[in-house]
Amino acid sequence: MRRSLTGSAVLLAAWAFTAPGTALAAPAPAPAPAAAPAAPADDDTIVLDEAEGETPAKPAGDAKAGGEAGAGAGTDLFGDENKGKAAATGETGKVSATSEADQLKQDKAFITVVQRQRFLKKKRFELQPQIGITVNDPFVRHFTVGAELNYWITNRMAVGLTGTAFIGNKTSRYTNIRFQESVLLTANKTLWQASVNFLYNPFYGKIAVFNRALMHWESYIQVGGGAIQTQVIPRYEAIHEPFRHLTGQGNFAIGARFYGPRVDWISVNFGVRTWIYQDKLEPTERGPGPNQLEMYDDAAVAKENAVKKLAFNVVFFLGLSFYFPTSFQYTTRR
Repeated sequence: MRRSLTGSAVLLAAWAFTAPGTALAAPAPAPAPAAAPAAPADDDTIVLDEAEGETPAKPAGDAKAGGEAGAGAGTDLFGDENKGKAAATGETGKVSATSEADQLKQDKAFITVVQRQRFLKKKRFELQPQIGITVNDPFVRHFTVGAELNYWITNRMAVGLTGTAFIGNKTSRYTNIRFQESVLLTANKTLWQASVNFLYNPFYGKIAVFNRALMHWESYIQVGGGAIQTQVIPRYEAIHEPFRHLTGQGNFAIGARFYGPRVDWISVNFGVRTWIYQDKLEPTERGPGPNQLEMYDDAAVAKENAVKKLAFNVVFFLGLSFYFPTSFQYTTRR
């Protein structure tokens, strides 16, 4: 900030700064800055310079009082700035908007957009009746009836037993080829299977039903192994007895489960299961004719000379699961 004095004001200012009695009697709290050097004779202007942009210093007493007041308003003895502000403003009995926002933020920390799983299976038994149909054999069609018993170690993993009975019969294609092409087919039908399985659920999701309800679902994979028994369908059924073959098998399945909105102990399931095993087929030399061996008329001899072949049996199945105990309880970790 720049101030300019001219004329008689210059003389008065110079006398005020140089007179000792006047300096002692001056009421100013702080000494005024020294006068600038006199201007040339042709310019009777004196310029007094002060620091531009600076705030004039407060008296020592005022600074101390202001500091104490600021300290009291800004913080308390324990460094709590908000309490100090509240004490200074006299609003100790009110909740500030800042504290309400902080509280709301803390409350929202416990809120998540991911919903709980609709259905918990941990430490529960599952009994699942099943029906199915084979889909990979065009000459022999099987209908299946079975059941599966699982114990859920966790909500994703289970171990269990599966048993299935097969009701097999020749299809119309088998008969047509026999009469139209004069070809005798070699085929087997499956009688039953039993296995021990391990199940794992890798996926879980929800489906919106007409934007009014949520249907929870999960998909799973299952692997296992056990025993399976098949029976030969003789090419000449009128003269030859069929023989049966019991062998080991491995199986794997993929499927899905759907849970209703209110029932806590029932789910609807579907999936595809494949059995892999080594089967025995009827010997090609078994039958009447010059090139056929009569010794194969005996079912035991024919079984010993059977043709081994790797077989696959693929079944599409539907199931309805019942869970025991019929209820479950959520536990939330804090």
